[in-house]
Amino acid sequence: LTYYTKYELDDVLSDGIVEADYDPLARHRMYLSQDVAGGELNRLLYLDAKTFLPCLNLAYTDKMSMASSVEVRVPFLDDELVELAARIPARLKLKRLQRKYIFKKSQEGILPREIIWRPKAGFGAPLRSWLAKDLAPLMSELLSERSLEERGLIRPAVVPQMQLENSTGEADHSLRLYALITLELWCRTFLDRTWTFDHAASIDATPVQVVGDSSLKR
Repeated sequence: LTYYTKYELDDVLSDGIVEADYDPLARHRMYLSQDVAGGELNRLLYLDAKTFLPCLNLAYTDKMSMASSVEVRVPFLDDELVELAARIPARLKLKRLQRKYIFKKSQEGILPREIIWRPKAGFGAPLRSWLAKDLAPLMSELLSERSLEERGLIRPAVVPQMQLENSTGEADHSLRLYALITLELWCRTFLDRTWTFDHAASIDATPVQVVGDSSLKR
């Protein structure tokens, strides 16, 4: 799974890295092609249950909780409850723009109304802010032209353009840049055996200002 489309991978990665027939959305297409009862909404929920849920939400929650010595449970993923939810008509799951409608109705009289019907608050990390501030020195080191040339996986000329567009607001490349940072960290940690997070303390903490012609296009 990737935050890049096939065409973006071709632009970002060096020649020969991406196989000609590689499709980063192949698994998504496979799950969407399944015969799922309940219409389009249930097909999309099935897709999320097979990809986004186990590969992102559950995996990260498990890692972060274990790192903090906390044991996390997910009662809404009880087998019988999941099977029941799969049989619920789509019109009761999404009512106009109200998501989780039947679940919210089921909690009336149990939880305060202001809790049940409050707007959804997501758990997204502030990546753009991190890349502009706290992680800017780390990104500058890991994605420097010299580092990219030595690794040979990523085209060095592409990254400054992505950083520029991300900093000016022309495009949001934060997830894509973060993926490149973690790729280089993984290579240094497990291939080169040269990196530990103690190195982060020695990196100059001065934020890096990306400058250039904002009219440049990818």
